[in-house]
Amino acid sequence: MLGKDIGWGTLQKEASSIIQETEKWDILKEESGLMRYFLKRFPKLSRPEQSLLIEVINEFQKGSLDATPKNIKKCLKQHCINNFVEINKEQREYLLLNLESCLNGLGPLDDVLCNKEIEEIALIGIGEQKPVFIFHKNHGWMPTNLYFRSQQAVCNTVNRMAQGIGRRLSFQTPSINAVLPDGSRLHAAIPPVAFSGPCFTIRKFSKDYFTPLQLIKNNTLSLDAVVFLWMALESNCSMLIAGSTGSGKTTTLNALFSLVPKSDRIIVAEETPEISLPHKHVVKLNVVKEQGVGMHDLIMQTLRMRPDRIIVGEVRHKDELSAFVDTLLAGQGKGSYCTFHSQSTEEVVKRASTYGVSEMDLASIDLVLVQRRWDKIDLKSKQRIEARHVTEISELLSCNNEIRANKIFEFDHKKEKLVKKSNSQGIVNKMAQCFSMKPAQLEKEGLKRARLLSELLDKNVSLEDFFVILNDSNKR
Repeated sequence: MLGKDIGWGTLQKEASSIIQETEKWDILKEESGLMRYFLKRFPKLSRPEQSLLIEVINEFQKGSLDATPKNIKKCLKQHCINNFVEINKEQREYLLLNLESCLNGLGPLDDVLCNKEIEEIALIGIGEQKPVFIFHKNHGWMPTNLYFRSQQAVCNTVNRMAQGIGRRLSFQTPSINAVLPDGSRLHAAIPPVAFSGPCFTIRKFSKDYFTPLQLIKNNTLSLDAVVFLWMALESNCSMLIAGSTGSGKTTTLNALFSLVPKSDRIIVAEETPEISLPHKHVVKLNVVKEQGVGMHDLIMQTLRMRPDRIIVGEVRHKDELSAFVDTLLAGQGKGSYCTFHSQSTEEVVKRASTYGVSEMDLASIDLVLVQRRWDKIDLKSKQRIEARHVTEISELLSCNNEIRANKIFEFDHKKEKLVKKSNSQGIVNKMAQCFSMKPAQLEKEGLKRARLLSELLDKNVSLEDFFVILNDSNKR
C-alpha cells in the first residue's frame, strides 16, 4: 500500500535544444550546456493528481482484480465518478500510463530500463537535486528528469526488482547485490551503509552480442589484430583480457569466442551471467555465495570436467588467479581465458606477482589483451566522447627465469587505431605447429582470412551467421 506520496517525481522541462528525439524520451542540451535524458511520457504531477493516483492504486490493491489495462481503466473511471472528480482526455491518458507502470512495473524507471542505448542507471540520493543518472553509450553520463522523494520509495523499487531472486533491501540488510532476471547487475544501499543517502546502480545486460566484425567497425580492434587472434585461438593459445571497469572486456571476449571452432567443449565459470556463445557444447557454472560456492571453487571444478576451453568471467582475487593459472599449468584442454582488472601488460605481471603467482607460472598465459576507455575531448565543439579501444596485445615470454612482454600490437593515438608493433616470437611457433606451415605460408593464410573478414564487413551479419560462415570457411 502507498502512503500519502507516490515516492517519485519528474522535473519540468527547461529551455533546451533537442539532441535526440523519440516517442518516450528526448536527449536535451540545456542552456547551461548540461545534457539531460528527459522522460516525456511522465509529466510532473500536481498534488491533486498525485493524491488521485495513490487512492486508485490503494483501491486497486485492496481488490482481487488483475492489473490489466481494461481493469485499471475501469477502476480509474469508477473512482472519478464516486468522488466527483473531473479529468480531461490528456490527464486520463497519462494517469492511466502512471497507474499501469506503478501496478505492473517500476513507474517511469521502466522507460529508462527498456532503452538499449543505456548501459548504466544510477541513483545517488533523494530529492530534486539528486535525480537518477544514466550512462548513454553515445553521450556518457547525464542526469534524467526523474527523482525519488523518499528512502521508502527507493526500497520499494529495489525490492520489486529483486523480488524474484529472494533479496530484500531493509534496515536489517542495508546493502544488496543481485543479478536481475534479464542478467543486469543490481547494487543498492541505504544508510548507514550509504552515508550520502539511498542509492542504487544497475549495470544493464545487453542481449545484442558483438561479432569481431563489429569490434573492427567500432575501431575497438583492427582487421590485422582480429586475423592474428583468430589464428592464435585456433592454435590453442590462452588469453587474459585486462582493462578498467566498463572498458568492454567481457564484450570483446564474447565476440572473440566466435572465432573458436564449433566442436570444442567449453566450460564457463561466472559470478554474473554475461557470456553467451554460439557453440552447442557449453556448460555454464555460476557462483552461489549463499551456499559457499565461490569462483575459486568453480575454477577447480572445471579441471574434472574435461573441457577443451575454460572461460572465467572475471578474476578478482589471489586464489582465483592462482586457480586460473593452475588450469594452464595442468595442461587442461586447449586454453583458458579470463578478464582481469589492470591497465597494461606490465601491471598484470606486477599484480600477479603481488598475488603470489611466479613469473615462470604466469608465462603459461600466451597472450595479454588490454582494453581501456578514456575521454576524447573536441576543443572546438567542446564535446566529450568516451572512447573504448584495445590498446595492446602482447605475448608473455619466459627468458632466464624472468617474464618478458613482447608487444605485438599497440594503439597509436595519432592515427587513432591499433597498429602492428612487432612480430610474434612465441605464438608464431604455435601457429606453425598447428597449421603445419612455414612463416611465409602463415602470412598467406592470414591474408586469405583478412579478405574474408573484409567481405563480411560490408554485410549485416549476426553472431550466429558469422559463426557458421567461419566454420564453413575452414570446414572445421
